[in-house]
Formats: sequence, C-alpha cells, structure tokens
Amino acid sequence: MTKRYYILILFLLAICSSSFSQDSEYKIGQRYEPIYSQYEVNGLAINPAYAGSRECFSNIILYRNQWIGFEGAPVTQTLSSHAPFKDEKNAVGVFLFHEQIGVSNYYDIYGNYAFRFQFGSGKLSLGLKAGATLFQGNFADINASPDEMLIDPVLNNESEFFPNFGVGAYYYNDNYYVGISVPKFLSYEIKNSKKKMSLGPSNYDFLVTGGYLIRFLENLQVKPSFLLRYRLDNSFQIDAGANIILYNAVWVGGSWRRNDEIVFMAEYQVNHQIRVGVAYDYGIGDFSSQHSGSLEIILRYDFRYKVKAASPRYF
Repeated sequence: MTKRYYILILFLLAICSSSFSQDSEYKIGQRYEPIYSQYEVNGLAINPAYAGSRECFSNIILYRNQWIGFEGAPVTQTLSSHAPFKDEKNAVGVFLFHEQIGVSNYYDIYGNYAFRFQFGSGKLSLGLKAGATLFQGNFADINASPDEMLIDPVLNNESEFFPNFGVGAYYYNDNYYVGISVPKFLSYEIKNSKKKMSLGPSNYDFLVTGGYLIRFLENLQVKPSFLLRYRLDNSFQIDAGANIILYNAVWVGGSWRRNDEIVFMAEYQVNHQIRVGVAYDYGIGDFSSQHSGSLEIILRYDFRYKVKAASPRYF
C-alpha cells in the first residue's frame, strides 16, 4: 500500500474517532456555520480541502446581507485566498470572515492546508484549518427600556477569543466533485464569566457538498449541485439546485433551501480571471413576512500564468 493510502486511512480514522467520542460533561452550544448561497464559488469558506483546487492563485470577496429589513440581521463579509505549491501536492490558503449580528461582531482568521494527490480520474484533497474567532459584544450600545434597566442596570461591552480547528476532504475531476468537512471541532460557552470548551460531536456541523456537470452541447451545460449541513441531533439544512451554463460565460440558476428560501443566482465569467455573481434568497418560511429576502454578491479573481481557454474550470 502506498504512502498516500496510509495518509487517507489515518485521516478518515481521525474524523471517525473524534466524531463518536463521548460528549463532555457540559452541553455546550455553538453557532451554526453561516449560510452561503454561492457556496460553490466560495468553497474555502466551508471546506479547507478546497485549497488549491483552482490550480492557480485564487482570491474571492463575498458580501451577504441576510434578511433585508429585519433589524439586527446578519451582515457578512469574507475574503479568501488560496493556491497550490509548485509540486501541486500541497496547497495553502487563508480565510478572513466578519459577521455582524445586532450589536455583536464575529471576526474569524483561519489558515488552511491541503495535501492533494491523484486518485482515479481526479484529485483527492485532504484539508486542515486552524485559527480563531474573536467575539465582540457591544452591549453598552443597546437602548434598554426603564423596566429593563431595573433588572440589569449596567450593560458592558465584552470580547472573547476562541481558538478552533477543522478538517475536510474534497474529490474532483472534470465531471463532478464531492466534499465533506467539519469546519469547527471546538464549542464554547460562557458561564459565570468562565469560558468552557467542548470537543463533543453533538455541536459539529457536518457539511457535505456535491455537483455534476451534464454536457448537452458545446456551449450549453447544466450543473446540478447540493449542500447538506447535518448535526447529530438529526437537525439538518439542505440546498439543492442547478445552474445552466451558456458559452462557458453566463451562469443562471437557482436552488431550494429546505423550509426556508428559494435562491435565484446569476454569474458572469468576464474573462479567464474575473468572475462576478449575485444571488437573491426569497423567503418562503414562517419568518418570510418579517424581511425582504437576502442579497449576496461575490467577486473572484484568479491569477493564472497559463490560461487554457479550451478547458475551463467548472468547480
């Protein structure tokens, strides 16, 4: 058995052993991983093994305004950069994240590493990420009513620092891709001004992605895809949809988000380096009457040294 297969087996065993270990004494909550409608373009946000898969120095900026018109709803910005080494077996990336929810702000900075090798007709990538989240709660900015002030007369600003790590696997070839990841293993809870950490799997987000390219004509392809987010308490969220690709430049599509939203997407490949996209999430759930949908804008710029116009990348 070659070295690469030993690495694969050890990697899978590490995921399984951590996933089925005993829960810690405290049941500690963890916020869900943020939702991205254009998750295929922003792959490093959900899976560290995505690093290097563009086979170039790739950079992505994303802005998301969730639940427009609802006061205090999440507003998110991300910046990611990743590239393979010259040996093509190793890749690195960095992911920066900011999300504001009401008077609370979350800042993430994560380094990503992927080990990649040829596997069958495609490449298999095993990824690891490590970094931290900085939480800042500007609670002193809350305009409390007189009755609330009697209960809690002093609202202080707070900040906390939460280290974390995650893993992922990603396989892709010219026709399809599939990935699985646990973006964050550690969970935290603040009790009595003390920070408690948990490694139990009950709060893990298991993210599974996949997509397949159907080639109808030279200038017409259809690419169905999905994103499944699952927790061991049997709660889950799924996005399922498809894109129509015209002349390898115009992407038009949509997806359905379970019990929540219908997503409409449009993207344009300006040239071999620049891609822009926009998504609008139309609410259909019980909460939909409280907001005017969600808007997401994305920009990708690839530094390519050798452009192969006859072989565009779809994943």
